[in-house]
Amino acid sequence: MAQQEKSDLQSVDAELGLDEAIRALLPAARKIELEPDALLVRQGEKADTAFFLEKGSVLVYAETAYGATPLATLQAPRLIGEIGAFAGLPRTASIKASTHARLFEIGRAQLVELGVRSPKILLAVVEQLGRQIASVNEALSLYSDALAALEKREFDSRILQDLDNPPHALAAFATAFRRFANEIVVKRRQQDEMASAALIQQSFLPKETALNKARRDIEIAGKIRPTREIGGDFYDFFRIADDRLALAIGDVCGKGTPASLFASIVVTLLRTIGRDHQDVAEAVNRANRLLCEENEAAMFATVFFGVLDLRSGEMHYANCGHVAPVHLSAQGEARRLAPTGLPLAIDADRVSRTATCRLEPGDKLILITDGVTEAMNAAKEEFGHARFVNAVQRLAHMPPAQLLPALVAAVDEFAQGVEQADDIGCLIIERKLGVA
Repeated sequence: MAQQEKSDLQSVDAELGLDEAIRALLPAARKIELEPDALLVRQGEKADTAFFLEKGSVLVYAETAYGATPLATLQAPRLIGEIGAFAGLPRTASIKASTHARLFEIGRAQLVELGVRSPKILLAVVEQLGRQIASVNEALSLYSDALAALEKREFDSRILQDLDNPPHALAAFATAFRRFANEIVVKRRQQDEMASAALIQQSFLPKETALNKARRDIEIAGKIRPTREIGGDFYDFFRIADDRLALAIGDVCGKGTPASLFASIVVTLLRTIGRDHQDVAEAVNRANRLLCEENEAAMFATVFFGVLDLRSGEMHYANCGHVAPVHLSAQGEARRLAPTGLPLAIDADRVSRTATCRLEPGDKLILITDGVTEAMNAAKEEFGHARFVNAVQRLAHMPPAQLLPALVAAVDEFAQGVEQADDIGCLIIERKLGVA
C-alpha cells in the first residue's frame, strides 16, 4: 500500500510543471532576505546548495586579482546555483543582491530528490546549461571580434551597437566591456591627435640640412626627444641678413600640450622680434614683457638666445635661467656660459643682461636642456653638469651630426634603462676650420 502511494506521488510530481515542483519544496526551505549589496555566496566556496530567487535581482561577478568583474544580473523568479549543486563543484563566481531579494535555500539532497521525482527539473537544468553555453559562446565570439578590431585599430560603431544588445544574462559583463572598448577608442583618438600635434611640433623645428648646405663655414645639428608625444623643450635658429645667425634653445615649465603651446609662442616671439631688433638684450626683454601679459597659467620658460656674427665668430647672448651651454675650443677646452638673467615670463620689469663669447674656427657650442643633466640612473644619481662636460670633451673630435647622437647615447648608457623623466633637447654648432 505504501509502495503504491509512493508510486502515485511520483506520478503526480512528474505531471507538475518545473515552477510548481520547485515551489513545493519552499515551505520546508530556509528563507533568506538580502538587502542590496549583501553577499549570498563567495567564489570558491563548496556548492552544496542551490537557491530559488523568488523576488528581486542578484549580481553574479568574478573575483580576480584586479578586482570584481560583473558577469550577469539575474532576475526573479529563477533557480540559481543548481548546476554546481548537482555536480558538487566549487562556486565559480560570487553572488550578491542588486536589489532587495528574497531567496530560498535548497539543499543538494533535496535537489537530487526533486530531480528523481520530477525529471523536468533535470531537463530544465540541462536546457539552462545549454543556454548559458550558447550565450557565452555568442558573447566570446563578439568580444573576440571586438578585441581583434581594437588590436587592428578597426573598431567601428557597429561593434558598439552589437554590444548594446547582449544576451540578457551577460548584460552586466557587456556593459563593462563596452566601457572598456569606448575608453580604448577615446584613448586611441587622443593618441592620434597627440601624434598629429607631435608632427606639427616637429615641423616647427628648423631644418639644419638647409643651413648646412647654404653655409660652408658652419655646421649645425639639433634634436628634441620628448618624454611624451609632445613636450615643452625647443630649439631654433634663423639667419639675420647674410652674416648673422640667431640661436635659441629653451625649456618650458610643465609637459604635454600646454607646455608645447607655450613653447610655440616663445619661439614665434623670438623669431619675430629677433629679426626686427638687432640688439639681443632688446629682443629678449621685449619678448619677456609680451609673455608676461595675460599669463594666467603662470607658465615660464628658461631660454638661451644668442646672435652669432658668422664673419668674426663673436656672439652676443642672453642666458635667461637656462642650463649653461658649453663653449668647446678646437683644443678641447670647455667653458660654460653662465646665466645672465631670470627665465622669461616671470617678471616683466626684470631686465636680462647680455654677455659675449667668440667662436674661433674649430670651436663648438653645445646647448642642451635640463633633461640631459637631470637624467637619473637606478641609483637615483643625476647625469649632472660634470658628466655632461666630460662627455663633450671625450667626444670633441666628432662633427655636430655625430656628436649629438653620441651625447644622447652617453646619457642613455648612464640611465641604465631608467625611463626618461624629462624632455631632452640638444643643439650643437661648429665654426669650421680652414673656411673663409
